[in-house]
Amino acid sequence: MFDLLMDALSPLDGVTGRLPGAQRAWDLLAAAQRRDPAAVEELLLLPETGLWLTRLLTRLRSNGPADTPLWAEAGHLHTLAAVAAARAGLTFSFPVPALQEKVWLPTLGLARLPSAHRHRNVWTVAEVRSAHGRITLVGAYGQLRLPSVPEHPSSGWLPQRRSPLVAGAARRIPLDDLGHHRIAPMPDGAAERLTHSAYDSWNRLLQESYELLAAMDPPTADAAAVLLRSLQPMSAHERFRVRSVSSGHGVGGLASSVPDTAPLCAATLAHELQHSKLSALMHLYPLHEPAPPGAPQRLYYAPWRDDPRPLGGMLQGAYAFTAVARFWSACAARLAGPDGGLAAFESALWLGRLTEVVPALATDPALTAAGRDALQALHGAVVRLHGRTGEGAEVTLARRMAADHRATWRAAHVRPHPDDLAVLSAAWCAGRKRPPALPPRPHPEIRESGARHLDARAMLVRVRLADPAALDKMRDSQGDHVPGLAGAGPADVLWACAEFTAAWRLYSQEIRNAPAGPATWTGLGLALADAGRSPEAVRALTVMPELVAGVHSAVREISSRTPDPTALADWLGQGGTGPSGSC
Repeated sequence: MFDLLMDALSPLDGVTGRLPGAQRAWDLLAAAQRRDPAAVEELLLLPETGLWLTRLLTRLRSNGPADTPLWAEAGHLHTLAAVAAARAGLTFSFPVPALQEKVWLPTLGLARLPSAHRHRNVWTVAEVRSAHGRITLVGAYGQLRLPSVPEHPSSGWLPQRRSPLVAGAARRIPLDDLGHHRIAPMPDGAAERLTHSAYDSWNRLLQESYELLAAMDPPTADAAAVLLRSLQPMSAHERFRVRSVSSGHGVGGLASSVPDTAPLCAATLAHELQHSKLSALMHLYPLHEPAPPGAPQRLYYAPWRDDPRPLGGMLQGAYAFTAVARFWSACAARLAGPDGGLAAFESALWLGRLTEVVPALATDPALTAAGRDALQALHGAVVRLHGRTGEGAEVTLARRMAADHRATWRAAHVRPHPDDLAVLSAAWCAGRKRPPALPPRPHPEIRESGARHLDARAMLVRVRLADPAALDKMRDSQGDHVPGLAGAGPADVLWACAEFTAAWRLYSQEIRNAPAGPATWTGLGLALADAGRSPEAVRALTVMPELVAGVHSAVREISSRTPDPTALADWLGQGGTGPSGSC
């Protein structure tokens, strides 16, 4: 990649602006490499370095607009060279980019030089000087001498903090809360200095989660010990909804909100490390052919996402969640109490979904030979893990939540054929006792709808398993929304609290009063099933919820009447209608 960068930069005059040419930076980096290869290797293998390289190369090809001046973007090469030379103990002076007189030195920390532009997004040039093992930064309005031990903070200097996966271990993972090159998109991924208590929490969580991985899932623990190279903390999120992201261009790095528990942290590491491993593999061996320009991509149901996904995204998700399922499966067999119940739920949930998804992916004609081999191996691993799944209340709940998410996804993204809606709504308005049979529709229209938080009821189940008192508190709260859980409504909480008849009535009322979201329709089906009412309606709302919602809307338009949603679902469930194809 650096060869590509130098080839791209060399013919461009003035691309580095007031900084020396790229070759000067390269020469300094080479001198550092001769003195201290390990320091240079760490810098070049940082996930953030890969992100910067990819973005800069893309920008040089496209020449599109950007927030950062091109010379400052290219000048990160100078920053890497200066840090490498300083760590190697070379004596030198070299200019680097500075933003608002702040200079980010990867692996070392952030220097804040005296500035007259504290509140302006101004890029300037600063000088990095190193002599006798001490680093000094010189800016337009003053200078800053770093401590003799850069890990120590001082006025104007915030060192990069690190966390050992094993207490006392020499290898420590950078907690990057200061750097420019972020994995997660803005604003969630923005750098923000951790408080001391937040830093201590991450330290504790990483060490506890690594111990758990070593006990439950040694392959992932081994991967973490070797592959994990940096973690970019994000602000806290909802309970059980850990926000995490990795990038194929920054292998070994991840951004994550702070998980509530060590098992959740361990599952997050397993998830994102799988993405990094597969991304590294796909750089060498493509698993699928890209879609021809202008050709529509086949979209799939992804059980771990709210939106429809193309083949590449499905491969990443299936690979990542196989490791997640493996971890939870081991926890389910060895943990007791609420932790064991939650692990059994997670294991059954993901393994059940993977057994459906992976075989479907294997039929995609865009797979390469390597892709087919990878999916075959993945399917074998999933089948072996699924064979260990036992029975119990948590497993039953997991199966129901898997079906609920798939039905809600259908209601959100599958579009019934307009002719079907016209025929069925006319038949309902005419008072026909049974709906007419419809022609088969093997390939439904799938369209991204923007619907999100389709897993809200599964989140409520997790709360119920881990902390029933917290679920009771949610039920007793007032308002149209459930505090601390986006996407959940009062009817969902009633269902999770086993007040099924009350939940059914509230879902019905919500549908009658206003256009209802997809989760309201499928929640109606869940509540009917648990209340022991109308199996035909339950079938329709589980198998073809998009058709029930579509006919309901069409009837309202042509008759100015609002049909009873349960009666309509019961009517549709009695006939020869079926789902609008598979997805």
